[in-house]
Amino acid sequence: MRRGLRWLSISGFLLIVACAHVPGPEQGGNSALQNDVRQWQLGGRFVAGQRQSAAAGDVASDPVAGRFAWQHKGNDDTLWLIGPVGNALAKVDIAPTGVRWQDATGKRGEATDLRALGESLAGIRLPDVAAESWLRGRWAKAAVHARDADGRVLTAGARGWVFEYRYGAPAPRNWPLAIEGAGPDGLWLRIALTEWDGVSDPADLPAP
Repeated sequence: MRRGLRWLSISGFLLIVACAHVPGPEQGGNSALQNDVRQWQLGGRFVAGQRQSAAAGDVASDPVAGRFAWQHKGNDDTLWLIGPVGNALAKVDIAPTGVRWQDATGKRGEATDLRALGESLAGIRLPDVAAESWLRGRWAKAAVHARDADGRVLTAGARGWVFEYRYGAPAPRNWPLAIEGAGPDGLWLRIALTEWDGVSDPADLPAP
């Protein structure tokens, strides 16, 4: 029987000690949205897991859930895993040459790509697809399966993953509000975005 969600804050690589520190995302952001393809920031909540058929005879691991911040600059990306009080629990640097990570205990590691990273850290495989495509919703024409009346991507896929996008308030125009992904081997991922390049969902802001 599945035991429900497994939060990142109790995953083995996210144990926190009082003096540990992982640098968090840059504060402030943009006062207005920047449509620069080369640089953007997104943040929100996610839950991810893996479905297995009954024929497989294996018990699927519990889904992993948490908050995240993602910064894209040129060919490089940085992912922060965020704790319940806004503290950065882990930082992942993603470059064409490989992936490096550091957790709140100071432990460091490397992986060849996002797929290998997911297996070693969170017990799942993250999409081994460019964030500019799957997270920002900007895909090459050949990868797009469907668009809405405004030309925004509704469904697209690559490397065995298929992503579906939903748009609408409070997300700014042309920015996704929610993303659902289905990958190889029963992998799945759901994203609820709450920050788009410095613009935040008012319902997600802390009370004054």
